[in-house]
Amino acid sequence: NKSSFDSKFLAKYQIIKPYKGSYHGAEIEFTVFDHYGVPQFSEYDHVLLYVVLHDGKYYHSKYQFTPVYKTKSGFWAGAYAAYDYTHSNNANTTIKPVKIDFYSPVEFDISGYEKEEVEVWFPQPYYNISGNRATAVYGNYLNELFFLKQQGVLKARGDFQQM
Repeated sequence: NKSSFDSKFLAKYQIIKPYKGSYHGAEIEFTVFDHYGVPQFSEYDHVLLYVVLHDGKYYHSKYQFTPVYKTKSGFWAGAYAAYDYTHSNNANTTIKPVKIDFYSPVEFDISGYEKEEVEVWFPQPYYNISGNRATAVYGNYLNELFFLKQQGVLKARGDFQQM
């Protein structure tokens, strides 16, 4: 649509394990709209995606995803996400980041960030900073990752509130 600023994608993902909701397939196909081009979640091997059913079709809740990584204890967890903790709806959350023993180091290239941006998005002690790399030390497990999104941006949108 030439009048739209968004690109439209049809995504198909394998489901390792559904976390919430009533979808029971091994794969899910859904529509994604993204203003910035290719959806950022496609850059990660494993993500917790927020998909809603509307008029019989599945849609990705715009820009909402959480990269997840295996832990040494066999669970899935995500690195500390400042954007979830700083959402105005989460100002009084009781959820706190915990030290996570990830199976493999969860590292981010911070070479394109200014020092002030690194302090906001990859703050210590939640990340160890070494050169152009930020390595996650803290994060949250799936239930807390979902709760932060549900009470934050998804609540503001009215999504995932009847769970």
